[in-house]
Order: sequence, then structure tokens, then C-alpha cells
Amino acid sequence: MAMNRFKNILYVAEFAVDQRQAIERVIALAANNQARLTFLQVVEQPRLGALLELYTPEQIDNQLREQERQKLEALLLGYSSVNPVDVQIRVGSPFIEIVRQTLDGDHDLVIKLAAGDHGIHDHLFGSTDMHLLRKCPRPVWLMRSEETNNYAKIMAAVDFDPWSADVADEGLNRRILELASSVALADFAELHLVHVWDSMLSAWAGEIPSKTVEMQIEAERARYQAGLDGLAAKLRHWIGDEAYNYLSPRLHLVRGSARDDIPALAARLDVNLLVMGTVARTGIKGLIIGNTAEVILNGIHCSVLAVKPDGFVSPLA
Repeated sequence: MAMNRFKNILYVAEFAVDQRQAIERVIALAANNQARLTFLQVVEQPRLGALLELYTPEQIDNQLREQERQKLEALLLGYSSVNPVDVQIRVGSPFIEIVRQTLDGDHDLVIKLAAGDHGIHDHLFGSTDMHLLRKCPRPVWLMRSEETNNYAKIMAAVDFDPWSADVADEGLNRRILELASSVALADFAELHLVHVWDSMLSAWAGEIPSKTVEMQIEAERARYQAGLDGLAAKLRHWIGDEAYNYLSPRLHLVRGSARDDIPALAARLDVNLLVMGTVARTGIKGLIIGNTAEVILNGIHCSVLAVKPDGFVSPLA
């Protein structure tokens, strides 16, 4: 199964880190998808100061854009690309301009190198990255600078409630699983599906006989397992028997806390890419990054492909 999922990819240049591996992967991805590829460089608005005594703001802006365009074009010279690469320069706040370019250019995937906060907490993702995960309406692929040309292990984190058939959850899980499986197929990688669950029954242990609690928790676990098995069966239907049999996804049902256990499992399996949803529904249009997703993202050290549910409307739109 070819990974012809994306038709109009946006790559955000990140000159502060080594981006050679990421660029090679992006160009190969565009070629495999026969997709249009745009390189974007966002320049933060400088303080012009005494320059304004010599040039107009328009002249300075044009000169700034031309300098950045030359930088991007020089960067691209070392790479062979089947299709011409469009170059866009924007001036302003990085995350705002990235989202605007995504909307203006109708891009269906945004790829950027993670530019982390390497302070006390040493987070992989910086503030611009987190803004994109919250507000960008298209899938966002944040790559580590130590990116490999081929991933070995990909993990898809799915969420569902076996007591509630939520159409939105179903749609988001489908997008997560189809994206994860298409990357896994393209990279000949292992595919791991994970769902983390917990039981409220433990908190009632003093009120209910312990034997009853144990039986009910086991019944609950079986229900979650059936839900995960059901998603795997749907994935087989979505991608076809041949692709599914080739991937033979490994299923992980973990009892505990998603915010702790998803990063822990990713580390234990040495996962290269985590595919997950990043928003919680708080209303028809009001979608925000889920608190659990935020904690997970702050706890992992692999690349992330983050997916929004259908109907997500960016607050910057």
C-alpha cells in the first residue's frame, strides 16, 4: 500500500538545528506522495531602530525577505527533488505565520523540526511547537533533529470509551491508525497500538466486597480489550488484508494513567514516532489541547505526528 496520503506538504525551516536528515525525509515523502512541497521560513519582526532613518519599512521588509529567500534556496541546492519546491517567506510571530500559511496554502501536512526547551526540564518541544499542536488545523509532524531516514518502530495511541459510541472518537482513531500504518508501511517499521485504561471501581473498594470489585475490574478490562481488538479489526478493513497482515500490529492494553504510561511504553519499546490526537472537545468549535496530551508530549523524546479531530477550527482561522 503506497503512502499517497498527502498532496500539499509544508516544511518549516529551522536553521537553529541540523535539519539535513529532516529535509531528506521530507523531499522523499513528497516524491512518494507525488505531493507539492513548500518550504517556509518565518522571520520574527526585527526592531528597525536607526535603519528607519536610511530606508522605508517596505524597503527593509523586501531586503529581509530577499535575504531569507536566498538562504532557503541555498539550503535546497544540496538536495535533488523530483518536483520543484515552492519557497515562502513570512515576517511575524512564528506559530501564527505557520498556521496562516497552512490555511492560505491549503496544506494537508505541516512538518517541522522540534525546537525544544533545553532548560531544567529538557522538553523536546518548544513553545512554537506546542502552539502548533494546539492551534494548527492540519496534522503536525514534529521531527527530532537526530531523525533517521527510516523509522523502526511506530506507536499509535488511541482513545475510546467502550460504554459510549462516540462518532468523533471513531473518526479521530481512524485518522491516527491510518496515518500510523501508512508511515509504518513506507518505512517497513513495526506498528504498535496502545490504549491506556483505568477503573473507577478501585476507589469504591471499601463499599463493595473485594471479590465483586475484582470480578468487575476483570470484566471492565475484557471490555477495553474487546474495544482495542475491534479497532484493530477496523484497521484491517480500512487498509486491506495484505497491508494489515504485513504490518501485524502489536496491541498493548495498559492499565494505569495515559500521561505516565504512554511515555513509559514509548521509551521501553524505543519508539521512533508516536501518532496521537492532541485535542479535547469542549464545545462545537472550542477545541483545545487536552491536558493529558500536553503531559504526554512533555514526557516523550521521540518524533510526534499529531492529529486533530474532524471539525477542528483553528482559533487563528
